[in-house]
Amino acid sequence: MKMLKRIRLFYIAPLMVLFLLACNKGENQNHAQNIQPVDVQIEIVKPAKFTVSIQVSGSVKAYEDAKLSPEEGGVIKEWKAKKGQHVKRGDVIAILNDDMIKAGYDAAEAQYKMAELNLEKQKEVYAQQGISELQYKNIQYTRDAARANADLMKARWERTQIRSPFDGVVDNTLPNEGEFAPPGVPITRVVNMSQIKIQTEVPEIDAGSISVGSDAIITFDAIPDLTLKGKVSFIGSTLSPANRTLMVEITLSSNHPKLKSDMMAKVKLPRETKSNALLVSENIIQLVDRDRAIVYVEKDGKAEERRLKLGARQGNKIDVLEGLRTGDRIIIAGYQKCINGTPVIVTR
Repeated sequence: MKMLKRIRLFYIAPLMVLFLLACNKGENQNHAQNIQPVDVQIEIVKPAKFTVSIQVSGSVKAYEDAKLSPEEGGVIKEWKAKKGQHVKRGDVIAILNDDMIKAGYDAAEAQYKMAELNLEKQKEVYAQQGISELQYKNIQYTRDAARANADLMKARWERTQIRSPFDGVVDNTLPNEGEFAPPGVPITRVVNMSQIKIQTEVPEIDAGSISVGSDAIITFDAIPDLTLKGKVSFIGSTLSPANRTLMVEITLSSNHPKLKSDMMAKVKLPRETKSNALLVSENIIQLVDRDRAIVYVEKDGKAEERRLKLGARQGNKIDVLEGLRTGDRIIIAGYQKCINGTPVIVTR
């Protein structure tokens, strides 16, 4: 009897499992039929040109900029040029008190002339063998020493005149007339703004992607409506050990009267250009967790989840490296109501 019950249970159990599975399948089908389709809008994924740029901060620099200081200290005797005045190369900007140095130069020049005159007279005497060769050479050397001393005093006298090293504008004048100007301390500044350059620093990781001649776009917070173009004109040969950056200079293709030396600038340098990038608006990308970004595409009337690998950003567009293909019908509206497999109706 027990054996008969076991046999019956052996045959009945599989039948019960099949019955339960059939019931569950029917319930799932009914549930799927009860899901309401979601109205969505789509956009066809197409390849586009995409430029990955390096964005760094920089500062405006004059084409030529020099802070001038006296080599020898002295009292400011006269300012020959005022602040804001245009000067030419070689123009005297300031004169230091030169009374003593000028007197020393005049004395040295007189000694030289005396030595030169004595040499001319002794030349005839030497020709007539009136003096020895040694005596004549001594007279020559005395003349040469007097000439060297006169040249030295002239150089010291000329140093009391602060001259412009190039064409430009006098930007500052310190101290006032009558005040002492110590040696080596700047007393004026000359700036040549006829041509502008931007000086910036590029991180080490991006240093290999730029070269002399690369295009650059420059904007300024102080002048929001101004955008200028330029080209990389200089790339440093060494990295800064402090912040691992490389010095880069950009020459602007045009100038602007509102630009001032040391004004802050924002520099955009192209790092890489792709002709077939797949760009997606950042607004439709959903970040599920820190390393998982998804979008939904419409396929066969259903929403299909796609996990993306993201690249660089261009405005509000992001370059998709993996997860999408050309021709995909990406859902751009209504995706908030979708999960993987949700029925969808394309409304536009």
